Amino acid sequence: MKKTYTILLISFVLSLCGERTYAQFVLAQDTIRGRIDFASRPNDTNNSVTIPNDSVFYMLPVDLGIDPWRQVYQYLPDRNVRKGYIQSTKLMRVDDYDIVEVERLSAHGAIYFRNNAVRVTMSVAPATSLKKGSDGVYRVNGKVARGVGNWGTPKLCYKAITVSINGRNIPVPKRIYEHLLEPDIENMVVYYNPQKETVYIHVNNGGNIAPYTALITVSIRGALSPYIFDQSMR
Repeated sequence: MKKTYTILLISFVLSLCGERTYAQFVLAQDTIRGRIDFASRPNDTNNSVTIPNDSVFYMLPVDLGIDPWRQVYQYLPDRNVRKGYIQSTKLMRVDDYDIVEVERLSAHGAIYFRNNAVRVTMSVAPATSLKKGSDGVYRVNGKVARGVGNWGTPKLCYKAITVSINGRNIPVPKRIYEHLLEPDIENMVVYYNPQKETVYIHVNNGGNIAPYTALITVSIRGALSPYIFDQSMR
């Protein structure tokens, strides 16, 4: 039953990703050089810059006219993005890593994921910290709120995210995810890279009003601020 639920959940998530975002998170991967070329135009390696392995990108749909190049948005350290191109052989799709199956979905707004090495719990609560600035932008403790539409303010936020990797509890501070509003705990998938002991939590939030997708990365070294993409960034 659990495996059937997981398969249905993943299919549902992927169908929504196809309808709403048409793209996916990928990582730079070159096992020989340890870095890849990031070009401003396809095939323009003369003007490319080198990007270290495990750098995160958001990849747009495949354009066969520029194959094997892929159009991507690179996430910079300040979480801004810049558009460019990488070769398909130099990337790793996050959804190619091991899936951590759903263990239980609670009627009280929590979902639990588990395998032999990983435990992940995510729960939701009513949103209370959202504030509208003089510029009309909604923020949560200074960070631009995601999931805010034109037809009302978000009702939900993440209450808590807990992650355990190989028996070690990894703190996931609230400041990392507090601006990710209107979470949909039934529209998410957890992946695990056992070689690097890293968990990738891929969420699709905001409903049909203000959809966005985000990737929360948690390793034994700690949790990173989420990588976020919505259609306004294109």
